[in-house]
Amino acid sequence: MSDPPPPGDPDEDDAGARPSGPLLGLRFWLLIVFTVVCIAAGLGVARLGPVLFPAP
Repeated sequence: MSDPPPPGDPDEDDAGARPSGPLLGLRFWLLIVFTVVCIAAGLGVARLGPVLFPAP
């Protein structure tokens, strides 16, 4: 069996010691905006598609 690694600085590898980032950061809000834009574009195509591109 191998020996366990020697203990180091407890603050160095402890993920709980670092402050976490904000829960609702910039990436989250950009994803929400992108989702709303995609839904609005889909609704626009469904609503205006038959008017702008009538069947031949």
